[in-house]
Amino acid sequence: MKEIIRLENVCRTYHTGSVELNALKNINLKIVSGEFVAVIGQSGSGKSTLMNILGCLDTADSGKYYLNRTDISSLGEKKLAYIRSRTIGFIFQSFNLIPTLTAEENVELPLMYRGVGRHERYALARSALEKVGLAERMYHKPSELSGGQQQRAAIARAIAAKPEILLADEPTGSLDKKSGEEVLNIIKAMNEEGVTVVMITHDNSIAASAKRRIKISDGRIIS
Repeated sequence: MKEIIRLENVCRTYHTGSVELNALKNINLKIVSGEFVAVIGQSGSGKSTLMNILGCLDTADSGKYYLNRTDISSLGEKKLAYIRSRTIGFIFQSFNLIPTLTAEENVELPLMYRGVGRHERYALARSALEKVGLAERMYHKPSELSGGQQQRAAIARAIAAKPEILLADEPTGSLDKKSGEEVLNIIKAMNEEGVTVVMITHDNSIAASAKRRIKISDGRIIS
């Protein structure tokens, strides 16, 4: 299997006034294409900072980040945005759906930013919504969907662009047990189709869905 992610001695420090927070300390990590990895840690352990760096939403203060064997540590925001839109899909605990748009329009939006034509956008959005079982709700706005349906719409938005990597930050954190299981099953099915999945969670029972588990504490990988 080819290496898709590699971090070498990655550090990230935040400064708030005179307070210094070392969020990540010399992180070394390798993930190969097609893996399903869970990153486990308590609140404040550094796991969300790690996901932000993996997703090119933040940059390390030191160390190297190789994505598909390309050193992206020093790339500018324009190039990072290009990589995000074409390589990485995101699922957030809070769904991040735009309330004034329908499920289908929410799924289409990232494709619009990529310059995908209207007819192709619609086809990709409909296919993604069908895959997550929301074809009959595609013209409903988020307020007309349950929490589980909103998260499935968010997953459809992530997968419509056919990303190589799916980053999921506490994807079941705000869902009931049944909806959470449905969302996990969709994520596992994506992984079985070849998508590399990195899932952030504090819940060991959720992490058990992954094929590999990494534990992070106080900004360091401890197992």
